[in-house]
Amino acid sequence: MKTLNLTINGKEIKFSFGLGFLGELIDDLDIGFDELFIKYDRNPFKYIPLIMFHSAKFTAENNDKEIDFTKNDLCNWIDDDGGLKNESMIKFSHAFIESINKDVPKEEESKGNEPKKK
Repeated sequence: MKTLNLTINGKEIKFSFGLGFLGELIDDLDIGFDELFIKYDRNPFKYIPLIMFHSAKFTAENNDKEIDFTKNDLCNWIDDDGGLKNESMIKFSHAFIESINKDVPKEEESKGNEPKKK
């Protein structure tokens, strides 16, 4: 499982990515996988911090710990430290998308040499 450690509001927070986290996130939000990314794309200002919170919560619970902050705390910390240009939020977003795209097979491009089907 891939993890990412970030310091937010002077607090070291560990985030994890993987099947367990994604499964819990989808269940907690009560949405489908495709819908998650539609919402993420449509409103990243809401969904990136929300996904960050769920990732931190999943990671803590997976290590028999509890987190000592809320979703609102995390949003406020991000806002107070640059908002949309917050480095931690950007790093998390890149790691999250990379974790989804990892090992996804790429479609082979047609070379134009294939016989046409009739």
